[in-house]
Amino acid sequence: MAVEINLAGRRALVTGAGRGIGRAIALKLASAGAEVVLAARSLPELERVAAEIKALGYRAHVHPVDVSDVRGIPAFFETAAAAAGTIDILVNNAGINLRSPAEETDFDAWDKVMRVNLDAVFFLSQAFFKHLKAAGRTGKIVNIASLLSEAARPTIAPYTASKGGIRQLTLALAVEWAKYGVTVNAVGPGYIATEMTEPLRNDPEFNAWVLERTPLKRWGAPEDVASAVLFLVSEHAGFITGQVIYVDGGWLASL
Repeated sequence: MAVEINLAGRRALVTGAGRGIGRAIALKLASAGAEVVLAARSLPELERVAAEIKALGYRAHVHPVDVSDVRGIPAFFETAAAAAGTIDILVNNAGINLRSPAEETDFDAWDKVMRVNLDAVFFLSQAFFKHLKAAGRTGKIVNIASLLSEAARPTIAPYTASKGGIRQLTLALAVEWAKYGVTVNAVGPGYIATEMTEPLRNDPEFNAWVLERTPLKRWGAPEDVASAVLFLVSEHAGFITGQVIYVDGGWLASL
């Protein structure tokens, strides 16, 4: 028997929604009936995704934001919620990666990665929780973690540290907010075919390494990640909190 997920009547805020994994998540949630609030830096990208959602017959709101401006997050969230109504799903997807050897990583690079990948996730989650508590509602948070929440590669120490932090933050908030009916989980993508990873896929040596290292022998698709997010925000995941689901084709399981 097919299991259907119906998010009609729900409102979801997705950060980094203009392309790649964020776009796929926004489309997936909209296709299940959710009204989606699209957030990212690029207004043209957001408008394109909103047009795709509206073409499917669903509603979308566009709210440009630079989440690295952490102190502006509470005001941004209030504006988005005032325009859309009560938001009961938050997907913290926005993220960046700056590559350099650890000994050459300067303060500004470290700070920028941490502000976008970790600080913004905490303060958006905090604003979302306060919003739910004031409305007397329950809700669901899904953070986008990474393989590098568990493993490591050279030249990306700030990114690795930030995604390790996402794993632990997910656990901390899940435990603290469970009594309010707010579940907090994460999805950890493996190597996913997006615009951001195109240079890696076009590198024959790196592409061959990914395919050899991944038991399912392919790069993941953004929709693979979006499907895991859809499950976690659905009623079928009502007793799941504080978990990280790795969508990695078996990468972490393989020696």
